[in-house]
Amino acid sequence: MGFFDGHYIDRQACNSAFARMHQRDPLGDRLHLLFACLGLIALFGPVTLTEIAFAPLAVFFFVRIFNTFPVWIHGFGQPVALAAIALAGWMMLTLNWSGDSAHGWTEIGELRWFVLVGLIFPVIEKRMILIAAMCIGIAIAQLAQVVDAFDGFGIEPLANLVQNHPGRIAGWWHPVVGGSILVGALGLHLPALLFGTGFGSGRTRTLGIVGSSAIIVGIIATGTRGAWIACAILIALSILVGTITKQLRWQRVLIFVAALGALAILAGVVMGDGLRDRLDETRTELGEILDGQYDSYTGLRVKMGQAAIQAGVEHPVIGVGAGGYQSWANDQNPDSKVHAHAHNSLLQVWSTLGFVGVMLWAILLIAMLRASWRIWDRDGEGVYGLGPLFAIIGLILASLTDSIQLNTQTAAMLGALAALSPTYRPRLGPEASSMRDNRPIGEYTGVPENG
Repeated sequence: MGFFDGHYIDRQACNSAFARMHQRDPLGDRLHLLFACLGLIALFGPVTLTEIAFAPLAVFFFVRIFNTFPVWIHGFGQPVALAAIALAGWMMLTLNWSGDSAHGWTEIGELRWFVLVGLIFPVIEKRMILIAAMCIGIAIAQLAQVVDAFDGFGIEPLANLVQNHPGRIAGWWHPVVGGSILVGALGLHLPALLFGTGFGSGRTRTLGIVGSSAIIVGIIATGTRGAWIACAILIALSILVGTITKQLRWQRVLIFVAALGALAILAGVVMGDGLRDRLDETRTELGEILDGQYDSYTGLRVKMGQAAIQAGVEHPVIGVGAGGYQSWANDQNPDSKVHAHAHNSLLQVWSTLGFVGVMLWAILLIAMLRASWRIWDRDGEGVYGLGPLFAIIGLILASLTDSIQLNTQTAAMLGALAALSPTYRPRLGPEASSMRDNRPIGEYTGVPENG
């Protein structure tokens, strides 16, 4: 628990490092925040935009690296960053017995998003602005869903912005990826909806209602059944938490459930035949699975899960190696139609990285959950400061039917949420703002100058 809480981080040295940075480069602080916010907004764009979303931030980070030097030491030393490094190291080691090491490097590459923990840390004092930027990015992506729903309003350039998936409305996302992202996005707004004071009143509650409603409709519109399930579980967990902590009264729960029913009807109207087709398809596929037929989309998901379990059972400690899931399954059954991953994060990790990988993956997630809870400043941030915690929980629930750590956009969102939830952020007082630059560098890093 000392590791998860970052007890090894020198709090005073971290505070001093931030004070030094602010004194030396106040303009850089503002530009750093601007680039971080732009990156968090662009993160939810088309996948090509996601890939380059933080390129300006990365460049600017190195431009001012000497001014931020002591700060980023503390940023890259956060528990979640170290856990990600450990997981990447183990994945590299497993390439020695992987049946597809080239694909293994691709899987390792998706952990690159955890570098955001260090890149964003210099502006973590503006955490609420960063959370707002993430919410804005999601809202823009949902506007793309509206464009998709109306076929670009007959305007060809708009229609070309979105993907065409018959019967499914996901904007510029792939429906499965979009569903997972929106479940995480729902977590950003749910605390404001459920735990804010004065039902239906206040700016925070209004934002929570509008944001949650739009996202729930968006999740249904994607037609991603795994996201539907994750969404329902997340809402149920949120209500349970609110009930246990006495933040929710039964009257509010009843109103919320009634509103959900209305939203479901609205989504059904928006999707029309597409929603009915997905529901009919689900009933048919479940019936086929019960009859022992696995040729359907859902049946293939079940078969991929079974293959992952078999790989984990046969190689319980070290797995079949990063990137080796598909090749191993094909070796066992040449007629196998499995995808590159098992569509379940835990099964994917167990099958490829074994028990060692499962433990490292668990440490990473626990570090994120623990930090996102402990960093919350109830008085200074309000309920939206709790949003990243629920968003992380939402992505974990989405991982039941999707390998979130291997899909670029969900992995990017996971890394961004980790960056918004460091174990420690500075607490600067008046004495810190008056520090002078001629102090020993060890006072900013926590490391004595003699080593």
